Amino acid sequence: MKLPIEASDDDGILTKNGTMIYGKEDDAVTIGVQPLKDETGNVSFEGVRTLITINESTASKEYTFAYDLPEGYSLITAKDYYCDIIDNEAVNENDYDTGEVYIVNKDNVIDTVIAAAKVAKVVKYIKTLGGVKKAAKLVVLAYAAGDAKKYARHIGGSFKNLCEIILGIDTIKSQCKF
Repeated sequence: MKLPIEASDDDGILTKNGTMIYGKEDDAVTIGVQPLKDETGNVSFEGVRTLITINESTASKEYTFAYDLPEGYSLITAKDYYCDIIDNEAVNENDYDTGEVYIVNKDNVIDTVIAAAKVAKVVKYIKTLGGVKKAAKLVVLAYAAGDAKKYARHIGGSFKNLCEIILGIDTIKSQCKF
């Protein structure tokens, strides 16, 4: 994966959890790239999660990540991948619309999972909470207090939804039938 042009001239900073941060605090945009690994049984998936933090209203709202894929490999959405391999009219296509993109090899086997950005939702929640600084402060205070649920009850649904996206709970909820 190649970084967007906004981060291409930055060497990045490696954090303790392995995330590379491209850009500085006072830049219009910073980009984080976090390695992911999931092992389920004898199947192992590796990928990356990207987070684009827009710090100024003048920053671009669209970013391109280019992929230099080996011959025979391609990008495909989770929805298209599963709908192609599950030929069953009883299946609801939207159940597989996870927002993920897969890199598949020439045999149509998943090689890498790319978690798609949920930028539009995050921007909406941050605006509702009063901007990036206020939203970040609320998240830090909730974390420090050890009780995000308490904060969510007092602040409202936008804070709860933002926390669910940050923690990945929204994806778990969308994939599990409780």
